[in-house]
Amino acid sequence: MKRRNAEASKSRNIETSKGRHVAGSSAQPGIRNAAALLCVVTFILFAQAPARGAEVALTVSPRETYVGTPVTVDLTIENGDNVDPPVFPKLNGARVTGPQGPFRSSQTMIVNNQISQKNTLRYRWVVTPQTPGRLNIPPFKVKADGKTYATRQTVILVSAADSSDVLLAAVTGSRETVYVGESLTVVLQIWIKPYLDRQLQVQLDEADMWSLVDFQGSEWGVFVDALRLMMARRDRPIGREVIRKDAQGEERAYFQYELATETWAQKPGEFDPGQVRVRMRYPTKLSRDNSFFSMGGLQIAGSRWVEAAVNAAPIRIKPIPAEGRPPDFRGAVGQFKIEASAAPLEAAVGDPITLSLNVAGTGRLEVLQAPPLHELPELTRDFKVPADPLAGEVAGKHKRFTQSIRPDHEGVTQIPPIPFTYFDPLAEKFVTVRSQPIPIRVRAAARMADSMIVEAAGGRAGAVTQLTELSGGILANCTGIDELLTSQDFAPGWPTALGLALPPFAFAACWLTQRRRERLR
Repeated sequence: MKRRNAEASKSRNIETSKGRHVAGSSAQPGIRNAAALLCVVTFILFAQAPARGAEVALTVSPRETYVGTPVTVDLTIENGDNVDPPVFPKLNGARVTGPQGPFRSSQTMIVNNQISQKNTLRYRWVVTPQTPGRLNIPPFKVKADGKTYATRQTVILVSAADSSDVLLAAVTGSRETVYVGESLTVVLQIWIKPYLDRQLQVQLDEADMWSLVDFQGSEWGVFVDALRLMMARRDRPIGREVIRKDAQGEERAYFQYELATETWAQKPGEFDPGQVRVRMRYPTKLSRDNSFFSMGGLQIAGSRWVEAAVNAAPIRIKPIPAEGRPPDFRGAVGQFKIEASAAPLEAAVGDPITLSLNVAGTGRLEVLQAPPLHELPELTRDFKVPADPLAGEVAGKHKRFTQSIRPDHEGVTQIPPIPFTYFDPLAEKFVTVRSQPIPIRVRAAARMADSMIVEAAGGRAGAVTQLTELSGGILANCTGIDELLTSQDFAPGWPTALGLALPPFAFAACWLTQRRRERLR
């Protein structure tokens, strides 16, 4: 009975094994079909859409703006492989900066079992209108893949900024009259009328009003560097409340802001502070932001653009007088003093002596010129002076000039005082200051003795050494090779000997230690 059950179990195992074999063999066609289907699907998915030519488009944001408010112009090129850099067409009545880019992007889409890929290039310009009206941007011409494409003409509507008494500006100076080359402190004064919302009974403070100034859209003239430095320090002018008259002559309360800078009078006439025009977004309505994060804070619900232009400042620049001008005057304006030093203080005729001039004063040292040393008769009488101009080095309130001079005869006892002439704008006259004389000692130049000179034939014939030309080179003077070699004995010291002997001993010790360990095993 047990034998019969074992045979039945064995038979069932054999049938199960056969069934598995048959199932596996029947699954092979299914795998082949699935692989084929996968290939077909892959081919369908990765079938590329038919290639199209490049497409160009021009977008402007915003389409309406104010004078002095910049807009962005974007040129987009799609599906262009070889694109020449575009050039912004000539534009009148606006200032164009850029381009920025190109900015590259790629996008892949699958539509109706087809993959389409879009490659995009984008160039950006910033256009700042200068006059109100219609600003026409001519079509762009773009060359891509050997073909030329053109955009459509685009129109920007430009409105004039509102000029009212809520924003005023003026430039003042520390003095009403200055001379050419003189330093001048000028101040840009900005008055902003505080905004009062009568419905909310809220008045914006001086910090809020200053934050509404359009720094990028404004023009700052000579004050641009001072403003950039202030913004880099995260600083700002503090507004103080003052009472002044508005455009109608009525007294009003304003916040007054001041921005000062130091400049130089360049040419005679009225002082030109450059193009100074202040723009701001003046509020017309406030509201409360009831969102969760703002917690009822104020926000500007309405505003209008206003601007204030600054005319030439009431500062007159006078020219340097021509009457009584000394011949050695080189344009220095201010108040100066000069000091001189020399090294060495003892030299032979013809030897160089370094003359150093140190000019200190209140004028513009960057453009300060050295006195004309080669034109000073008191100096050229005893010294040879180059006519090359001296550059000089500025250090604080000093400028240092150096020149190399050479005494041309013995017996010179001093370097004479060096004059320096400048124009004093306070005294309105030319002033000449001099350095102190520098005592020196000049000796005669060394001369070669007669016995050191080989005289010509017919002179001292007995003292002349006869020279014989040989063709053997250096071997004609030395016939033995041993005479050309220097005998040098090598004697190593104890550190060298120790360094040479230590490695063999160390190796032997390691070898003996290893052998002993092997024996102990």
